[in-house]
Amino acid sequence: MGESHIRGETSKFDGVRDAIIFGLKAQSVILARQLQKHDWQVKLACTNSAEIEKLDASDIDVRLIDELNLETLQALDGAHADAIVCFLPNDLSYQVCEMAYEHFGTETLVARLRDRTDFDRFHKLGVLVVEPKTAVISLLEHFVRSPAGTSILLGLDDGQEMVDQEVRNPSLHGMALRDLRLPLDVLVLSIQRDGHTLVSRGFTQFQLGDKVTMVGPRKKLEEVMLRFDA
Repeated sequence: MGESHIRGETSKFDGVRDAIIFGLKAQSVILARQLQKHDWQVKLACTNSAEIEKLDASDIDVRLIDELNLETLQALDGAHADAIVCFLPNDLSYQVCEMAYEHFGTETLVARLRDRTDFDRFHKLGVLVVEPKTAVISLLEHFVRSPAGTSILLGLDDGQEMVDQEVRNPSLHGMALRDLRLPLDVLVLSIQRDGHTLVSRGFTQFQLGDKVTMVGPRKKLEEVMLRFDA
């Protein structure tokens, strides 16, 4: 994280996964619908009323905003957003991410950049950066090296999904992974703790606040997620 930025206090999870997407693009509309399929509540914010009028998307909560400032973020209930995604010009995307980081401590910040020249300042803020040209090359590389894993990651395998879940259940603190007795078709891939990724092993002990990445059938994953969240 950048030394000049102090992260705001993150709101407690309210039981609903919320995302705010800034910028009305074909990709942002598709992303909103994909997230909604996975039970996320999504708001899509745009400053251009003409673009909203042309949009045929009654299934999406589209908000017209006047300015990109803290008051706008607060009006969109940014304090309770689990993720904020920006499809704006680089400077505006950075402005949104910076406000969300400093005032709300937003867990997940994502920005699509037009080029990589701005990568460093976003990265220092903890923003997950997507740059279309290199993203496509990276995706193709992963399809070549790990076609099965990449298909799961992209949701192309109807039987498998990948999710991240935070450990919020106090009874799991200090419990070893092998003692959790997960369904046989659910696999824990990794655990993120204090900014570090741990390769999960049977003796790995959970701590409150861990982010656990799992893969498996959706129904089974939902059952396991409830155990982490209780």
